[in-house]
Order: sequence, then C-alpha cells, then structure tokens
Amino acid sequence: MPAQLSGGPIAEDFSRARKMFLHKTAKSVTEIQSNVNNLADVLVFLEVLGYDANKAKAYGFSDLLDLARHVFEIIDYYNPEARGGELAAPLISSIPGLRRRLLGGLLLMTPWLMMVSTIFVFGVSLWLDWHLPVADMTSMALGIMLGMLVGEGPIWVFNRLFIFYHSQENVSETRRVMKRSYAMLAVMLSFGATALYVMGWLFGVPVWLVTIATMGMVTVSFHRLSFVPVYALKKVRLATLSYVAALTLLILVYFFSVDLLPNPTTRYLVSLGAAFVVLSVPAVYCNRLAISERLEAKSTADWPPFYRPSYANSNTLPSRFIVQLWENLPYFLYGSFYFAMLFGDRIISWLYNPVHTVGGVTMPLVFNAIYHMGADIGLFVVVPVGFIQYVMGAHIFGQLKNISLQYTSTEENAVDDFIRARFKKMLLVALATSLSIAVSLEIAAPSLIASINGTATSTSILQTAVLGNILLVLFISNSFFIMLLNRAKQLTLIALVSASIVTFGGLALGSLGYQYIVLAYVASCASGAFLSTRYVRSLLRRPARIFYARFT
Repeated sequence: MPAQLSGGPIAEDFSRARKMFLHKTAKSVTEIQSNVNNLADVLVFLEVLGYDANKAKAYGFSDLLDLARHVFEIIDYYNPEARGGELAAPLISSIPGLRRRLLGGLLLMTPWLMMVSTIFVFGVSLWLDWHLPVADMTSMALGIMLGMLVGEGPIWVFNRLFIFYHSQENVSETRRVMKRSYAMLAVMLSFGATALYVMGWLFGVPVWLVTIATMGMVTVSFHRLSFVPVYALKKVRLATLSYVAALTLLILVYFFSVDLLPNPTTRYLVSLGAAFVVLSVPAVYCNRLAISERLEAKSTADWPPFYRPSYANSNTLPSRFIVQLWENLPYFLYGSFYFAMLFGDRIISWLYNPVHTVGGVTMPLVFNAIYHMGADIGLFVVVPVGFIQYVMGAHIFGQLKNISLQYTSTEENAVDDFIRARFKKMLLVALATSLSIAVSLEIAAPSLIASINGTATSTSILQTAVLGNILLVLFISNSFFIMLLNRAKQLTLIALVSASIVTFGGLALGSLGYQYIVLAYVASCASGAFLSTRYVRSLLRRPARIFYARFT
C-alpha cells in the first residue's frame, strides 16, 4: 500500500524536514526507474544519485541502508500508475495484438503445410519424392533422418546463443557463435558421412546410394541451421516467400524437364538443388545481416539516466566455445533425444521391412511405405501445438517482465497466478484442438488410407499412432513450461527415457511384426506425458521463484 504523506508512523517518527527529504529521495529513485520492487535496487539507485552515509546521517538515518529501507517502504506512493500515468516506455515490452500473433503463427505453419500439400498432390516435395525407386527413396529418406538427427542438437545450441548475444547487440560474439556453430555442424557431418560410406562398404550398398544419403543429410542439416537467424530476426514473411518460390521451382523443374532428364532420381536431385539455392538466398541474407550490423547510436532521450549507455564497444572478449557448449549441453541432448522419440520407430520399421532386396540390391534398411502412411498422417494431431504455442507463448517473457514492473517483490503471487493460468489455458486449448483432429482421423482413417492406396495395416498403424500423438501433445505442452522455468536437465532425462522406450521397445516388438512397432511409440509418448506432467506440477507450486532464479 502506498504510504501517506501525513499521519501514521512516518509523521510520528520523523520531523517535517526529514519526512520531506525521505519523500524527495523516493521520488528521485522513481525518476530513474518506476516500480522498483526490491531493496537492493533502491540502494544501488541511491548510490547512483550521489547519496552516501554522511548525507543519510544528516537526516537522522543510521546509514545508507537504513535510508534505503525507509525509501522502499513508501516508494509505491510514487508508482506511475498511482499517479494516473503509465509505466516508463523504455521499461515496458511491447506485446503484439492477437490478430498479429495469429497471422505470425499462420506464417510459421505455412512452409510445413505447403510441403505436406505438395507431396500429397504432386507426389514430390522438398527432400521427398514418391516417384523414386525404393532403393533411391530409402537412401534419400535415410539422409534426411540422419541430417535432422545430427543437426537437431546444434540448432538448439545455436538458437539460444544467437538470440542471447544478438539481443545484447554483441555483434562480435554473435559472429563468433555463427562461425563456431557452422564449424561444429561441418565436423559432425564429416563424421556422419564417413560413417555412411563405411557402413555402405560393410553391407555392400552401392556408392551412388550412399552418395544420395550423404547429399540429403548435408543439405537438410545446413538448411535448418542456416534458417535459425532468419526466424531469430523475425523475418517470417521472407522465409514463407522463399519456401513458396522453392517449392514452385522444384515442381516446375521436376515435371517440365522429363525429356531432358528422363532418370527420375537425377531429375529430382537437380530439382532439389535448384530449390535449395532459392532457400539459401534468405538464409545468406539474414546470416550476413546479423554479422555485418554495427552498433549505432540509438535515441535514448526518453530513457532514465541510469539506463543510458556511456559508450558502445563493437569488440568484445571472445568467449570459450567449450564453456558455451557445456552450458547448453542439456538443450543439445534434449533436441537429439526428442527427435529419436519422434521418429525412431520409422527407422526401426525399415529394419523389419519384409522386403530387403530392391532393384537387385540387398539393403539392411528399406523404406517402409506402409508404416509411414499411417505413422506420418497421425502427426497431423500434433500440428496445431506449434501454432498455439506461438500465439499464446511466444511473447511470454515480455508479458512476465511487464507484470514484474507492475507489482512489487512481495506480490510474487501475481506472477505465480499468471504462469499457472497461462499453462492451463495453453494445455486445454492444445488438447481440445488435438483431440478434435484425432477423432476426425480415427473416423476417416479407412477412407483416407484407401485414397492414397494404403492397406489395412496402414489404417491400424494410423489409428494407434493417433493415440500416442495425443499424449505427445501433452508432453510438448509440458516441455514448453519446463523450458520456460529453465529446467532443461530434467527434461532431457525425460526425453532420454522416452527415446529409450521407443528404441528398445521397437526393436523387441518389431520381431513380432513391424506393425507392432507403433505400440512402442505409444508407450514412449505415454512415458513422456506422465513424467513431464508429474514434474511440471511440482514446478507450478511456486513458478515465480523458479522463473526469477534463472536470472540470478
């Protein structure tokens, strides 16, 4: 409650001069920063304003800390909202309106929706072509899987470090992070390519099939990593336009170069190369934009004096990449385990495919189209989660910052209530949306699979995978808030358990028939949902303290 100017304890314990000094001091502090919510900040601001122990003693306070305590007791009186004003503009984060967030979410989903649409309509899309011979398709699909697995960890690390340093306008460190991330991915891909050729030699797989897998692995991993700055710089429209152009070019080249390139594999690789070049344009632009920016003087006239930088330095001391990598290791591992949890059953289904000789070539892994038809369509249940998380959670840090400015440190229940309410709302919306899609897929599964020349086995796999994906939605929703509260290590362990279940369970059940591998996938999703729910419930008891502890 704001203190009163007359009467009460202040009037009884202080003379008029001391009381006026106290209130003038409190007003001076709020001129530096409004809504100060802890004693330590008050003490720092007093020192910045030039107050010292001698001045405090001159007005009857024992020392500067004693003065800070009394200022903190009445500083809420000078809250700008109490005066009918607004919070200082430099301190408040601007939150986009609902319409803008909905549009942003749709733009983020557009590339994925376009790729899925083109594969079902034309049978060809980025890094996937249903017209290819089975051996070539297997090699390309294997390369894609390996590329996504190898690149998932570096993407998590790169994304966190890039956003962190770029938001601080630390251009030199941003440049170093980008170079190190690409170098790390290149090293990992070198090991991956070497392993592919060695395994191909051991199993007698033709070199050209291994080369196709290597090309798929390298292109998809570099594409995903190079697009991190595109989305981090919020160039969503540019990304969407590039996907539209790339897919259009791929389809045109593929279908209008039949006479020139009669071999479907060669024609697809040329088409994919053309599309990859188009996708590289915004990636190169945003990467160069991020590392070529200069620290320019910004208008800080409306900033409190305490926040006005005295100078800007474009050169900073280089950080140790091994330390950065170690600190972000949980995110690196989580990305890898999550990918294994999501797609591990597909790879295992290739191993248990009854057909292992295609085109006169015997392969240890053969693309299992029957399994993929059911399992991949089932992922439509999960699609709305990304959209919902963007609309309701992409700006949650800014909202929490604004709440912390509106309440004092003793009113942390407001932050607790906000986090709990947002979690429940996001979870309910995600589950309701996913359940409606799941019910539709369960009902339409037979006719849907029949329309793409599937089998009854594909229908059964789809109907079973849908159940697992509902649980996966619960896991993803829980993961968002576990990450928000900076508990990546615990989430990594949960993902490891789930990935182990789908791997070892799938290998065991696959011996009974590849159609039973989907049960391991459902069990994996169930374990992730159960463990993450238990953990997030414990975190939501006092989420504010856990959230702010990440900044200490």
